[in-house]
Amino acid sequence: MFRILALSGGGLRGAFAIGVLAEFEKRLDRPLTDYFDLIAGTSTGAITAAALARGTTAAEVQAFYEKHSQAIFSPREPYRPSRVLKTIYPAFRKLVSKRLGANLDHFFQSRYCPFALRESMVDGFGDETLRDATRCRLIIPTVNLTDGETYVFRTPHLNRPRPEYDWKIADIIVAAAAAPTYFPHKEMPDGKAYADGGLWAIDPGVVALAEAARIIDSQTECCGKSEKLDDVHMLSLGTGTSTYTLAPPGGDAGMLFWSRHVAEVMSISQVQGTHLPLRLVLGDRYRHLDFPVPDSSWKLDNTAVTDPLFKLGHETGQNVFTELQPTFFSTPAQA
Repeated sequence: MFRILALSGGGLRGAFAIGVLAEFEKRLDRPLTDYFDLIAGTSTGAITAAALARGTTAAEVQAFYEKHSQAIFSPREPYRPSRVLKTIYPAFRKLVSKRLGANLDHFFQSRYCPFALRESMVDGFGDETLRDATRCRLIIPTVNLTDGETYVFRTPHLNRPRPEYDWKIADIIVAAAAAPTYFPHKEMPDGKAYADGGLWAIDPGVVALAEAARIIDSQTECCGKSEKLDDVHMLSLGTGTSTYTLAPPGGDAGMLFWSRHVAEVMSISQVQGTHLPLRLVLGDRYRHLDFPVPDSSWKLDNTAVTDPLFKLGHETGQNVFTELQPTFFSTPAQA
């Protein structure tokens, strides 16, 4: 069989998936990645996926989050307006905060500084490149803003020349986690700007299934192997399920209404739309583990949720391991 591990984006709520994987590791006699043929990770999931693919344990990833999450999501230095606005900006910022409860600085710059994010990734990955992620095949969705297209960073498993194989993992993750309004875009060595893959693949399951099809086809062509999509199994770990109920005003609604709701509707619908084709194609060979988001305070940048989610992840891992073991952890994956 061909086994996929898919890790969703969702900021610090990715602590849930890390806890689950760390709990699985306790029950295995070899590294977790030895049981998967492909790992896909979006945004925060890209951090965990890349770490696993280069040989880091899930327990070490948890320690990494505990060490760096506070710094990554610490408030940015106040915005410095131009000379023309310098005298009136403080009063205007105060007015906006009082009337709208919003930080005017966020209209002009991202919430969080990219330097703390990159420094954390360098601490975790050093100068390692995608070529160094040899423990398991890896894919990371992102968006190429310069060319206006989706893009998937991948390890050299398809034997096709691509420049990113020699790019630093730390930089790739900064690009793949550059969620608009939270972090600025990342310019990569090709001179192009990249942003968070969660803009189109919060849950990377469908992307991973497509990649699996390409890998299976390439193996069939070069090695005569006979795997098909019928042999694909996927374990998907989410970052919380949310619900919403909207009542648009009157018979119409414009920017005033949708500017407050469109991101929520798009993100939740995107994840729901991912599960539909995966369940249709894979059936009971698709397993998705997730948790309900208790309330609106459990935001992706709320550092207070990490410890409860690590704990919940460990508990979930304990509860489901025996059920999942025959499919995902009975024998190591083939090279």
